[in-house]
Parts: sequence; C-alpha cells; structure tokens
Amino acid sequence: MMKKKKHRPGSIVVRLGALMVILAAAYFAVVLLMGETDTEPVHSDTYPPLPAMMHHDRPVIESIVQWHRYDNLDAGEINERLPDSFRVLLLGVDINANGADDYLLIQSDTDLPGLHQVLRDAGYVHAFRNLAAYERRNGILHPILHIDREAIRDGYGRQLIDQVPARDGYALVIEPYENDALYDAPVKLLEIVMLNEHGREASDDIIIYWDPAESAFKATNTFGAP
Repeated sequence: MMKKKKHRPGSIVVRLGALMVILAAAYFAVVLLMGETDTEPVHSDTYPPLPAMMHHDRPVIESIVQWHRYDNLDAGEINERLPDSFRVLLLGVDINANGADDYLLIQSDTDLPGLHQVLRDAGYVHAFRNLAAYERRNGILHPILHIDREAIRDGYGRQLIDQVPARDGYALVIEPYENDALYDAPVKLLEIVMLNEHGREASDDIIIYWDPAESAFKATNTFGAP
C-alpha cells in the first residue's frame, strides 16, 4: 500500500508566501490602473494651449478626452457637445505610429470662406483657422502640432515653415500613409493649403508628416519626391 505523502511545513509556508506576493502584485496593478482611469485629463504645462482652443477658461482638448475616455462617446457625439466653432477629427488614433493615443481638432468661425469646388475636387474636406494635435502620455495631454494664423509649430514650439499670415484660414485633408522603412504602422499625413477670400488656394500644398528620428512633426511641399 502506498503511503500518503506528507507536506513539509516549510513548503506550505513558501507556497503561501508566493501566493501573497502574487496577490499583492495584482492589487497594486489594479490600484495603478484605477488611478490612471480616475485621473482627469490635464493639459501639459510645457506648451500652453492656443487661446483659440480654449472654452470657458478650459482647454477644449481636456473636455474632448474626458468625454472620449470616461463617457465612451465617439467623434460624432463629441462634436454635438462641442461649441459650433470646434470639431474633433481624430479621436484616440495613433497618428504617428508610436503607440500613444492622439487627438486632432480644428477651430473655425462664420467669417471663414467655404471651400471652393476646385479644392473639394482635389480632396480637401475641412476649412479651419486653428488646428491642434495632442498626444496622451500618462494622463497628460501634450501638444505635438499647433497651426494658427501666424505659423505652423511642432510640439516644441518650433516654426516649421516661413509663411505670410493665413488671413482667410487653411484647407485640410488627412491621408493615411504606409512606409515600412520609416514607420512601424500606418501614419496620418496632414495636407494643408492656405485659403484666399474666395475659398481657393493661396499657397502651395504643404504636407505635415511625423519624423520618427526627431519625434516631431515636419512640413514640406516635396514629400515623397526623389
């Protein structure tokens, strides 16, 4: 007859200790996750929001991210809540293939000319005065692109091109782009052109693209040229 194996007291203590370590690790992981979830989105202090991207003394992007993450609203539902001059175009999309959630919103007004059919035929969809793109890192909303009347700037505040003031705003189309040699996943290109008072192009087309080597946006009118 086989004898029943006896468990040594020491082995039981070791197993209980290991179980306690696992349970403690799981608890702290849940606490950290809940802390991240319960934290309201906050705009970075490094680069302040454009004045045009504020509403009731609060950056509009904070409301957008809160509605998206905590109220589970989609872009259409968020745009219904936003004031008429604001529109979110990309919501929690990784636009630069670095694994973070990105957000893109524009601001316009009633004085902005409508897009001429020539530009619509060329694929342009949106007219705007101000544009901001944000990346969410550890609950902080970091600007990675700002466009206003005076300039196009990256997340470090650097001006990307020399330009005259965009008195009548800009036109925009967002294009997907894949290049396995440059990016780990598809990215978004922002193609813009300055508008005149008739809603026609008043400048060359400019492609705004993400440069992974510098972790910043750049702008060119010769993107993809040899």
